[in-house]
Amino acid sequence: MVAPAADPLARLLGGMHFCEMEEYENSAGARAVFVIVREDGRLGGFAEVSLRDRVDGSLSARVAYLEGWFVEPDLRGKGMGRKLVETAERWAAARGLTEIASDAELNNAAGLKAHEALGFRETFRLVHFLKTLKVLAILAALFG
Repeated sequence: MVAPAADPLARLLGGMHFCEMEEYENSAGARAVFVIVREDGRLGGFAEVSLRDRVDGSLSARVAYLEGWFVEPDLRGKGMGRKLVETAERWAAARGLTEIASDAELNNAAGLKAHEALGFRETFRLVHFLKTLKVLAILAALFG
């Protein structure tokens, strides 16, 4: 087995992660994370929101996007998720935005229902595809 540091593809992917983290760091004010902290200090849930230039189905040029949203199972059904999303909505409105978008996997029935309960409307159903290109092997060889 090859150690990740010696694997050219791992180095390439690590570089991609570094670029993502650098972009995240340079986008101060363009994203926020809100959390539910339990009485014992453990995390109970979170919502991550960002600004996007374009979102399918939106009318606005810039839209708030709910990148991630999760509430621990024992806290669900108690309004915690709603509070997180409402906080993200206030964050977006404070930046002059008039729309917030999100997504959920097609097989996540609870997530789809939660979005609908909070007033989100479905705009598209989409299946993403990915194909590995030979050029990645070439790039990996160059960095190796």
